[in-house]
Parts: sequence; structure tokens; C-alpha cells
Amino acid sequence: MADSETQAALEDVVKTIGGVWVLVRNENLDEYLKEIGVNFVLRKLAAAASSTMTITREDNKIRIVTKGPKDTDVSFELNKEVVSHDPNDNEMKATVTWDAGKLTTDSSPTEGSKGKATLVERMMVDDQLIMIVKVNQVEMRRIFKKKS
Repeated sequence: MADSETQAALEDVVKTIGGVWVLVRNENLDEYLKEIGVNFVLRKLAAAASSTMTITREDNKIRIVTKGPKDTDVSFELNKEVVSHDPNDNEMKATVTWDAGKLTTDSSPTEGSKGKATLVERMMVDDQLIMIVKVNQVEMRRIFKKKS
């Protein structure tokens, strides 16, 4: 992606899905957490927890900060592979792309990691931010509303 295309994509990400988002509901969260090997107690805590996600731009990177039940803070350049971690702290390599209003993170485990290939898509649907997470045949959805 050329530099001007990258800048336009970064601006589009922030314009489309930037801001502070509050979790409204989860769909199929328990099945997803089981699939990636999260134990029963942590799955129940995750299901009961509230969550906020903040999406911003910092220079040539997108930053996503998630608070509760497990805080994360990730920054990445579009279309460049980075090392990341799954919810179980397994090391992953991930590439994030922006296309047609959808922020997609395609992750695969690094050599020796116990992680599982994961696809995460974030997009706007009817004034809500929808986050779809796919691992194997399991699909989980998290629905967020913009914080006022």
C-alpha cells in the first residue's frame, strides 16, 4: 500500500470505527473460549464482565485498547505482520488490513505456540460496532455501542 493510500486508510478506519465502544452483548462467547482452551472459571468471569474498546490512530498506527475482563493494548501498522498474543497469552503473528469498511486481523500461531489460527473482523452495522472472532468452526460475536 502506497504511503498516501495508507494515510487514507488510517483516516478511514478512525472515521468509520474510531472512538470509545461499550460492550452491549456477546454471542457464543463460551463456545469460543472453550475452543481456545480457557478454563471454566475464567469463561464464567468473561461472560459476566463488562468491556470497553477504544480505537484511535497514533501516527501511522491504529491502537486498540480493551478494558475488562482482560485488558489489552495493541498498536499496529496496516498490512504489516506483527507479533501479538491470544487471550491465553500464546504468541501469534498477525496482519491487520482495512478493506471496504472492515478491519480484519488474521492471526496464526508462531512456531511452538499453542495458539490457534484466528480471524477477527470489526465493522459497523446499524450504528453498532460488530466484532466477529472465528477459530476453527466456532464463531463468536461481540456487539458494541458508541459511548456517548
